[in-house]
Amino acid sequence: MTTLIIVARDSMLSDLEELLHRNGVKAYTILNNVMGKGVTGKVYGTFLNPSINTIIFAVLPPDEADRAISALNDLHKKRKDATQGQQPIPLKVFSFPCEEHV
Repeated sequence: MTTLIIVARDSMLSDLEELLHRNGVKAYTILNNVMGKGVTGKVYGTFLNPSINTIIFAVLPPDEADRAISALNDLHKKRKDATQGQQPIPLKVFSFPCEEHV
């Protein structure tokens, strides 16, 4: 199995859920109101830093994970092309192998 961790702006959540659904991902967990700091700046949900992130966790068979990662890469590229590479895209995808124990 492969665990995907998708970190993105909260405003992208519906697009990400649609993308996952189209690519056969039927089960995942969403963490809302995630704060932090990264290449796109601070995301604290405050007056001065109003952005907020969402994290999606999905545990998938390797073929499903590969399909989802490919679709997420395509989404990232389209968004980057739309800004002509002038600004970082608030989307990161991480993966690692995992085992289910219970």
